[in-house]
Amino acid sequence: CRVAYRGSNLDTYVGVTDPLATTVLWNGAYKNLAPGCCKVDGTCFRKHPDCVAGKHSTFVPTDFAQADAACKAKIPDSALCSTEPLATGRAKRQPPNCRNSGCSYDSAFIWTDIPCAGYPTEAPTGTGERRLAAGNP
Repeated sequence: CRVAYRGSNLDTYVGVTDPLATTVLWNGAYKNLAPGCCKVDGTCFRKHPDCVAGKHSTFVPTDFAQADAACKAKIPDSALCSTEPLATGRAKRQPPNCRNSGCSYDSAFIWTDIPCAGYPTEAPTGTGERRLAAGNP
């Protein structure tokens, strides 16, 4: 299980139990999963120079392995972000979701390499509270 943060808000996340999932169910709707990439120095990115998983009509939802490979394809030695956020809420350009960094990923959930252990296990409510939910099978 890995944590995926809402692209637009670090206070909303889900636990994705299926590494092959490309969408998650949140607040009654399926949301795409996109890569949350971090460089070796811990800074996040969504593009270098173009979007990691495409943009708008070229966007391709990714499973866990595809997301990690997409990060590495853009910048060698990069990977999915693996540290919990230092900021909260709608902080801009902060790992692990890299909000407001382009590519229209703010409406998606962002894959991380943060294990679900220690996160609450109740279903998400869509109220902005931190909750953990399973990814779709």
